[in-house]
Amino acid sequence: RDPGSHGTTSTPARPVAPGGADGSSSMNGIGVILLSTAVTIAAGAAAVLSLGTGAERAARVAQSLGAAESSRRTRPTGLLLAPLRRSPLGRALRKRLTGAGLDWDPAGTELILAAGIIIVFLGTRPFIGRIAGGVLAAAVPLAFSRWMQRRAARRTEHFIAQLPDVSRLLSNGTSAGMSVERALGMAAAEVPEPARTELNRVVAQLGLGWALDASLTDLSERMPSRELDVLVRTIIIQSRSGGTLVAALQEIAFALEDRKQLHREVRTAILGSAVSGYIVPVMGVGCVVLLNLMKPGVLDDMASSLIGRLVLLAALVFFGLGALLIKTVSRVEV
Repeated sequence: RDPGSHGTTSTPARPVAPGGADGSSSMNGIGVILLSTAVTIAAGAAAVLSLGTGAERAARVAQSLGAAESSRRTRPTGLLLAPLRRSPLGRALRKRLTGAGLDWDPAGTELILAAGIIIVFLGTRPFIGRIAGGVLAAAVPLAFSRWMQRRAARRTEHFIAQLPDVSRLLSNGTSAGMSVERALGMAAAEVPEPARTELNRVVAQLGLGWALDASLTDLSERMPSRELDVLVRTIIIQSRSGGTLVAALQEIAFALEDRKQLHREVRTAILGSAVSGYIVPVMGVGCVVLLNLMKPGVLDDMASSLIGRLVLLAALVFFGLGALLIKTVSRVEV
């Protein structure tokens, strides 16, 4: 006993290991919170998707006539999702979904995309860092937009490939004494998808009192192509002036066959450049993921200094410029 201790004893302090129980419990708590948030958002997104599906027959008919927004207002979720549908983003998304041949609610699609972005960011942030998680989260809407664009382009290509048959059917119908409206209905019953859906929509619009010019112009806006523009203008001009529509449609059918063969040859020639356009952005995202797998949070460390920010900005600019140049070089208009 030390005389200067005044009757008190000292207990030696226990050594605390770095990253001990308090640190590990704190990290576990943060991980549980992020996981619960991601699961909750996923459950909410699934609920919105299930409420948005199961459309009635009247809603499908209204959508085929271009009145999908008014028909969806009567659904239980119509009042809640109406502001999203009326927004500029909702209208643009509805046009893109229609062009891609997707019968999806634009408001529900926006909510699902937002939920997917949040889930990806919260789910990947504890493992690969804040910046890499943000990059993967930003890749979700970009990938969805590219998928819709590719689907719409493939659908338009299939529709263009069917235009020679459509022209022949219209020529046969008008030569048999049918009106253009009845010839369109006959062609819609004979051709497969996607021309059947588009022509049926034109016939339905004509049945509701739309003018022939307006319905065909709406068709050319949904399926933008030079071939369809030529066919639509020919039908409109010949129906107005009373010219020989049968001969014009037959000539268009032969011209469309030649253009279809030319499109096939051009697509084969630029196939390598098109594949490179997909590889460049995938390489950028893959480099981000590999760097964070080798050293988690390396991008966050780089962003903490000025030189690291400049390097990240330069890499982003160069990857974006490379993808843009490849897309420009591989774009060939026939």
